[in-house]
Amino acid sequence: MDNKTVTIPRNMNEIMREVIGDYIKTNPVLPEEEEMEAECLMNLRNEIAMYNCYTSKDNKLRIPVVLSDWGIAQLLLKKYHIVNVCFDGLAESAYSPLAIYIEDGEKAGTYSMDENDLKKIIVRLNNSITQRGINEVLNKIKLDASNVYPCTEPNLIAVNNGIFDFDTKTLLPFTPDKVFLTKSKVNYNPNAKNITIHNPDDGTDWDVESWMNDLSDDKEVVEVLWQILGAIIRQNVPWNKSAWFYSESGNNGKGTLCELMRQLCGEGSYKSIKLEDMGKEFLLEPLVGASAIIVDENDVGTYIDKAANLKAIVTGDVIQINRKFKQPISFRFRGFMVQCLNEMPRVKDKSDSFFRRQLFIPFTKCFTGVERKYIKQDYLKRTEVLEYVLYKVLNMNYYELSTPDVCKDALEEYKEFNDPILQFVNEILPQLQWDLVPFTFLYSLYRAWFDRYIPSGSPQSRNTFIKDLLIALKDNDMWECSDKNAKVASANRMDKPEWLIDEYKLEDWYSQTYKGADRAKKCCPSLKASYRGIVRK
Repeated sequence: MDNKTVTIPRNMNEIMREVIGDYIKTNPVLPEEEEMEAECLMNLRNEIAMYNCYTSKDNKLRIPVVLSDWGIAQLLLKKYHIVNVCFDGLAESAYSPLAIYIEDGEKAGTYSMDENDLKKIIVRLNNSITQRGINEVLNKIKLDASNVYPCTEPNLIAVNNGIFDFDTKTLLPFTPDKVFLTKSKVNYNPNAKNITIHNPDDGTDWDVESWMNDLSDDKEVVEVLWQILGAIIRQNVPWNKSAWFYSESGNNGKGTLCELMRQLCGEGSYKSIKLEDMGKEFLLEPLVGASAIIVDENDVGTYIDKAANLKAIVTGDVIQINRKFKQPISFRFRGFMVQCLNEMPRVKDKSDSFFRRQLFIPFTKCFTGVERKYIKQDYLKRTEVLEYVLYKVLNMNYYELSTPDVCKDALEEYKEFNDPILQFVNEILPQLQWDLVPFTFLYSLYRAWFDRYIPSGSPQSRNTFIKDLLIALKDNDMWECSDKNAKVASANRMDKPEWLIDEYKLEDWYSQTYKGADRAKKCCPSLKASYRGIVRK
């Protein structure tokens, strides 16, 4: 009887799993990639060489010169915190970007979704790997990586040197357990002071508190500007508003304030997505991993056709983000948005749900001739200035943005600008003489008014006009309509001359019995016994 040892045939994958598994178990702290590669390959070669000594010629295995894709994936998952970042309502890793926790450097304490960060360490474990091989490693990492969600605690703010607890006003160390995709690039300094900078060239002194006060003569506006600086970095607070800085003239300070916001966030933490791009496919992908949207200039004549994404971005609702050559993801933007405007944009959506998302802030100052470019180019980039701004906004206690009276007025102006029927109501109804105004008359008047003041536009249909008119009258102090279908007697309600008949040359409403030049008689038409319309209160 033959007493030779019988070796059960094995394959390369089986041996690779055994060698990599043993290596991970015996090395609680893994070394650098190059050392890992060398040690694992040595162990693998030894194991295969031993196996080949006892197996038949037909079952011998080739000695490997590189680690397998699976082996690289397992080593990286052990050495680093690599996860699938799942966004709201989606816990399937196939649709979730991979991210790696950064231990040091400018992104320390955050998870990076930049695939290049992963590719660099993959190459260090196999410097001859192809792009196809890299993709295979990434796919295998995805299969075994944990699924995590970004931190959504509103009191926790990632700053450059740690996690700031807004409730306790303390700085906590970074930890992989708290998933932040971005952070402010400014250190929290509890001893930060408002420094004064002297410019020997022009003899001026500057400090950020005084500069903020100079942006507006309205103290309430200055206060909300400070609040917005805080909102920019407190990304998990549901502000439910966006800030719209508005001025038709330049050199008003809004662009410089946006530069301060960008410096506070840091490069890569903010994105610039213009209003007109909110509804365009593929242009929202930069939002993933951003803490703020800061746009210091929108094109003149901007028209917002699709406001659904814009509203969802402001309120933190889930939107679908289409990514070129990648799976789309469901995403909830939790940051704050600032848009700068040189003129009011036209918008298709005129609903209250759209307008209440906007905090219009007029910039009425003009610094032409007295502008100091070094404020934007130098002062607002200085560490001491940024640390003081960060310290101040993190020690202000608020979870809602205030709304100064000038902001309320600006929003009403914007509503009127975007709603010709509301503009018509505000401008024309106070001029009416009758106490009962028929819908038929109002629509004729509206068409004539529209042709005069908005000649390039298209007036609404009669039914839409009446519907929007009644909506506009809900808060009107002078006029009402309790039932649009009810007829109201005209006697004693339409006796006065209605001067707007002649003002807008409403031929169908001139008197049909008087053909003279007396304006008062011309503006007293023959009336029906009753009309459907609006009644003076």
